[in-house]
Amino acid sequence: MKYVLILGGPLNGDKPSPLLFERIKKGAEFLKENPDSKAIVSGGIKDEKQPLSEAGVMKNSLIELGIEEERIIPEEKAKTTYENFIYSKELIESGAEVFFVTNEFHIWRSCKIMKKAHVGFTPLPAANGEDSLGFRIRECFLRPLAFFGIIW
Repeated sequence: MKYVLILGGPLNGDKPSPLLFERIKKGAEFLKENPDSKAIVSGGIKDEKQPLSEAGVMKNSLIELGIEEERIIPEEKAKTTYENFIYSKELIESGAEVFFVTNEFHIWRSCKIMKKAHVGFTPLPAANGEDSLGFRIRECFLRPLAFFGIIW
């Protein structure tokens, strides 16, 4: 069995931001190329004004992109990348091959976080998206802190 874990990200109300939509598109592409695989969409509600969890928004988007609902497993507790990995690994069959999707700029730090969570997933980078400049700048500041284990 193969799984693709799509890490949550910013929302625009009940729709994904362009940045998150790039992750969703990459996940849908993987699912279409691997018809026996399943998706885990991981992300909770980070702001009480959110009408849906990140996982709920991603699930709806995958369905709109033609992915069957029964292939999508929502994980709605995670609020950080570390929690995406921790909570999602509980949903995965033993011995499964697991890939994870995040934007290119987030891969390096996500891999550090993944190792801290004691999982060995294969990264699948999604495009950065049109609204990623602020996030890419943030990653530049966070990378040295993650390198030295100060933050994850």
